[in-house]
Amino acid sequence: MNPKPVWAADDPAGNPPPDPAPNPDPASDPAPDPATTADYSFLPEQYRSDEAPDIDGFKAHYDELAAAQAQRDEAAANIPEDASGYEFALPENLDFGELNLPEDFTVNPLTDDPAMTPLFEGLGSFMHQHGLPKEAAGDLMGMIANYEATKYSQLHTAAEAEMTSLGSAAHSRIANIDRALQSRLTPDLAKALSAHTTTAKSIQALEKLLAPRSLPTPTPTPNTTDLSGLTGSARLKAINEANAAK
Repeated sequence: MNPKPVWAADDPAGNPPPDPAPNPDPASDPAPDPATTADYSFLPEQYRSDEAPDIDGFKAHYDELAAAQAQRDEAAANIPEDASGYEFALPENLDFGELNLPEDFTVNPLTDDPAMTPLFEGLGSFMHQHGLPKEAAGDLMGMIANYEATKYSQLHTAAEAEMTSLGSAAHSRIANIDRALQSRLTPDLAKALSAHTTTAKSIQALEKLLAPRSLPTPTPTPNTTDLSGLTGSARLKAINEANAAK
């Protein structure tokens, strides 16, 4: 005889109590969330791909942008408050490279010339308007100096070629011309003509003009006036008129 659970009600028919309901299965763990996909929508289009984003390429691009911005920030810090903050002076490390120039060649920037003051003031305004840093003024002066040196180098090279065509005595010939001019002219006039001893033709022309020479002997002109029959004042008048007509 099966024992009767204490909680089971009595059955008048004597039937056995039903088996107790089975215990429910313990609740299963919740289903895991679907795997999440990384969001690369912030990447520029050229660095996005259905296969794999170009993270390294984007990083290099970002580093370039950051470096460029740092340079702009540094340049902005060097912009003067107004146009007067630019100093137009020749750079200390000015180098003319391989230009053919005389040893004593120098460039005069004319920054102390009152006539050039409006030009430099205008340059300062232009540079400040375009947000250029202070050191840009020195860079500009270096470019101007190189331009002037290049022009002078061309003239200097041409002058050397002219002197070569005059031979080894070119400099002594110029010195002779200078002495001759100084002996015949005032210093200012002599200096004006000496400035033209830069080409072979001008030197040859000055040598020809300054060379000592004897004056040509005048050739007498025969008197063809008919003075026959004239006497006294009439004869003298006829002679004067003939001389004046020569």
